[in-house]
Amino acid sequence: MSGKFVLLIGGVPGVGKSSISGYIARKLAIDIVLSGDYLREFARGTVTGDKLETLNSSVYESWKKYGEMNRENIIRGFTDQSEALMDGFSRIIDRAFTNGEKLIIETLYFIPEMIPQDTLKECASLYLYISDRDVHRNRLIDRTNFTHVNSSGERLASHLYEYRLMMERSIESADRMQILTLDTMDYEGAREKALKYAEEHLG
Repeated sequence: MSGKFVLLIGGVPGVGKSSISGYIARKLAIDIVLSGDYLREFARGTVTGDKLETLNSSVYESWKKYGEMNRENIIRGFTDQSEALMDGFSRIIDRAFTNGEKLIIETLYFIPEMIPQDTLKECASLYLYISDRDVHRNRLIDRTNFTHVNSSGERLASHLYEYRLMMERSIESADRMQILTLDTMDYEGAREKALKYAEEHLG
């Protein structure tokens, strides 16, 4: 297995992005796994002006700049934050291609049509989701026992409404761009499908 390879894994909190990304990395000997959350934290310390204002709120509160909390404003806030990070994501991907590196990026900020299409075509991309709302809530609460020890699952579960609207937005985008979506209700089954997909694209 040689040559460049970038796998983008999208999904809102609780669907299994971090654990599945780590699993694929271990199985395929991929050394670099980046989280969109860390890129956002880095960006907060480097960007200025409107982008900084956009990124300074939690994504589930990004609707507030538009007024009342409703579906349209939640999606607008999510889209704003995603757009503010796209240049950074594109630069990371291009750097991996230039260096011939293997890289996985797992991120909440997954709106494929925002990624330059020449770049997107070079990537393997998939989106993870959970179809059942109650299962999703329970996974958010349980995740503190696995990959996010100090991140309050209860706090995130209290914003499940917002996250699931973001999930719908990303699935719509993925479907338009013919990107694979996997329901992680059957976590192990979805994990193996994601691994097989990555193996096929890694070559």
